[in-house]
Amino acid sequence: VQAEASSLLKSTATPEDNNPLYQTVLDLSTKQLAHNEECLYRTCAGITTFKVQDPDPFAVDKGRVLGIRIEAFTNGKFIRPYYVFLNKPYKGSQIMRVHRHTVPPCIPLAGLAAKYLPSPATGSDEVLKVRKQDLPRFVRCLRREISSYHNRVAAIAGLRKAFGLDVKKGRNKGKGRELVIRDISAADAEAKQIRFEWVDGRIGRAVVDGKGEIQKCVIIGEDGRDRDMERRILGGNRTIDEVAERIGMAIQI
Repeated sequence: VQAEASSLLKSTATPEDNNPLYQTVLDLSTKQLAHNEECLYRTCAGITTFKVQDPDPFAVDKGRVLGIRIEAFTNGKFIRPYYVFLNKPYKGSQIMRVHRHTVPPCIPLAGLAAKYLPSPATGSDEVLKVRKQDLPRFVRCLRREISSYHNRVAAIAGLRKAFGLDVKKGRNKGKGRELVIRDISAADAEAKQIRFEWVDGRIGRAVVDGKGEIQKCVIIGEDGRDRDMERRILGGNRTIDEVAERIGMAIQI
């Protein structure tokens, strides 16, 4: 759009304020430049803010709302961003509180808000002594929690893919891995633990960190703990690809 606008501007328009074609092209070029800058900023920053006007005539603080956009990146692409909206409900104070948000329940947003955006101890108009709020740290910690959650979910998806658990029946027949591992799934809503299930009855539970790497693992079968498999999973590099490879090697032995 900008290239076409520049070409059209040079060939048919003169730089005069009263030239309608010149003004149209200039407006289009300015809008496109602003759009490009916004896209570049969102891509590099990960966290952006914007202002929102609440249409409710009875909204607090005259309807002024601060919007925070948090970008999430997983599996080589950006997913739908998360939004947090803040307002100032306390008269004569700059104290903010979470008004609305699109963050899933598995992210501890309420705990982070209580820690970094504490509310006053009273519900009256006069705000009593309250701990200082730290909005930048609240947003950084929230984004870290969101990124960690998606890293863990991607780690579980990677293990399922490595063992062919999401492949339809009849495909990749005879590879062997999916015939030994029955299921791999998240054991909790936050995906901080992975549950392994073997066809021979062994059950495993592993703890995953924010980077998607396995930190702890316990596997129990009919004869007690399978410490050999535990050592295979926890030995060396604990990335999902390495763990899947070691489990696969143990299956072939």
